[in-house]
Amino acid sequence: MKKQQGFTLIELVMFIVITSILASAIFLSFVTAMNKTPPILQNTIASQTALQCAEWFLGQRRLNGYTSFTCNAVVPAFCTAPSGYTVSTSCSTTTIAGDSNYETISITVSGTGDAGLNLLLANY
Repeated sequence: MKKQQGFTLIELVMFIVITSILASAIFLSFVTAMNKTPPILQNTIASQTALQCAEWFLGQRRLNGYTSFTCNAVVPAFCTAPSGYTVSTSCSTTTIAGDSNYETISITVSGTGDAGLNLLLANY
C-alpha cells in the first residue's frame, strides 16, 4: 500500500474554520480594547487649550501686576475652545501657612477630550 501524503480536503476546511474563528476573536478583543483607551489626540487638544488659557492668566498678572489682577470665574475671550470642547475657570483665594496672598485658578476643558490645570498665583 502506498503511503498518503498531504492534507485531505476536510482537514484543510477545518483548519480554515478554526483559524478564522480565532482571528475574529482576536480582532474583536483588539477593537474592544481600542475603544476603551483614552483618545490621545483629543486629550492633547484639551491640554493645549488649558495651557493657552493659563498663559493668558499669567500674562495678565505680569502685565497688570498682582494687586490689579482680578480673578473672576468668567472665561476670558482669549480662551476660546475648539469645536466639541468647553472651557470653564474658577478662582479662589488660597491661604498657605497663614498667608492669604495667593490665588488658585482652576481651568477645566471638557468635551471629546478632558484636561484640567491649576495655577497658584502669589503676590510676590
